[in-house]
Order: sequence, then C-alpha cells, then structure tokens
Amino acid sequence: MARIVGGFGISHTPSMGLEFDKGIAGDWAPHWKQWFDGTRPVKDWLDRMAPDRLMIVYNDHLNHFDFSACPTLAIGVSDTYPQADEGWGPRPYPDLPGDTAMSLHMTERLVRGGFDLTVCQDLSVDHGIYSWLPYLLDAPWQVPVCPLAVNMVRHPIPTSQRLWDLGRAIGTALREMPGDERVVVVGTGGMSHQISGARFGIANEGLDRWFLRHLRNDPQMLVDTPQEDFMRLGGTEASELAIWFAMRAALSEEVAEVYSYHTFPAVTGCGVVVYEEQG
Repeated sequence: MARIVGGFGISHTPSMGLEFDKGIAGDWAPHWKQWFDGTRPVKDWLDRMAPDRLMIVYNDHLNHFDFSACPTLAIGVSDTYPQADEGWGPRPYPDLPGDTAMSLHMTERLVRGGFDLTVCQDLSVDHGIYSWLPYLLDAPWQVPVCPLAVNMVRHPIPTSQRLWDLGRAIGTALREMPGDERVVVVGTGGMSHQISGARFGIANEGLDRWFLRHLRNDPQMLVDTPQEDFMRLGGTEASELAIWFAMRAALSEEVAEVYSYHTFPAVTGCGVVVYEEQG
C-alpha cells in the first residue's frame, strides 16, 4: 500500500511565480528574495522525503474553468497537465506529469465515498500550482501529481468542514492505493488578501500567523471558525485557507511540524507549514 510521508500547506499568488522568474534571471526584488530564502528549508525537506507522488488540492482562478462551468470539486485524470496561459504568455516550464492510475484510484474511492467529482481528462493548471512549484522542485518535474481543484471563486464555496472531510477521504484513499509509493499531500490557497472591491489590498499578517500556529494541534477550532470571519478579517480571498484543511485532514494526528514560515512581500500574505509523519 502507498504511504503518506508528510504534507505541507503553502500560499500561492501570480506575482510569486513571476518574481521567481525575474529572480532566477538575476533580478530579485528584496521583499520576494525573503520568500525565496524562507522556502529553502521546504525544498530541502522535499529532497529528503523523496516523494514518488504529490497529491495537490488547489484552486483554479478562472483560467481553466469559467463562470459557465465552475465545478465545486474537479480531479485531473491524465498523464500530463499543461500550464495555463494567464495573460502574460507561458512561463518557461514544462507541463506537469500526471499518473492516470493514481488519479483513477482517487476518483473511484472519493466518488464511492460520497464526493461528486468533475473528472477532467483535459486540465490546464494555473498559478495555483505553478507559482510556488519552481521554488520547491527543479524543472523538468520528476514527481507525478494528482491535482484536485476546489471552487473558491463562485459562491457558495464548499464549507471548511466539507474540505476537512475531503481530506480525511483523500488520506484513506491514498493509504489504500496499490504499490509502495511515498506520497506528500499539498494544500495550497492564498492567505489573507483581497483583489477586488473597496477593500482591495487588505491583508492581515496576524490572522495568517494565528492560522499557522493552530493548524497542527487545534484544526477543529479553525474549521469551526466561520468562513465569513476569515473573509472579514483577512479579505475575501482569505477563504482559500479552507483548502489547507484538506491537507491537514489527510495526515494523521501524530504528525510533527518541522517548519513554518510567513512573510508579506506584496498584496497577499505568503506562508508555508510542513508536517512530517512519524514512524
């Protein structure tokens, strides 16, 4: 059976990816260099854990889906996932490798477990994954992924409890997957920020750090916090923090927190927390 060896939650933002490209070309902005430096321990951890697969729960930003068809939960079932063009042309990175067998296994287990998934044999991936991925893995990507997209654009969005339950089901399904693959579970959603309306630019570093402190040992308190409170205190897109619950719930209660980091480069809080299974 497959083994979950750990997981991490990480924020994403379009500028995170674009600034990485500038930095690698020798033009790091100091405030983004701090984020780059802060993610070095995560890259080292991933190298050490040597996962065979990544299970990634993320949200699309109307780059593959749009308002004419915006599923609550959608899973990719393909051998490859191309990069979405978000308006500035493709960045210099290859497509993501997939594992059709893993995705089919996850689809069957999750649907039979009560989660009605939209199954996508054609799925392009935007900065929900591509913004942070080059910080942590070197291209060309060697680790196949199973992407699961969550609607965080059109309300009603799934509840925090629903995403927690999804994470529990993901963890069970991964542990039932044939083979001996080492799997890392990823939950990625923006931290505090708002990108529209009269409160454009609002963020709350204190809220972000409070969330990171409590996710390991007191996740139910966070799950029980109304999503409206996250949006009121941290901006409308702070609701994306609920995606992190799927990662946390997929892991055991005995995980050890091995790293946590937060900074505020621009517009949105940028944070990461890493958990490792014991034994």
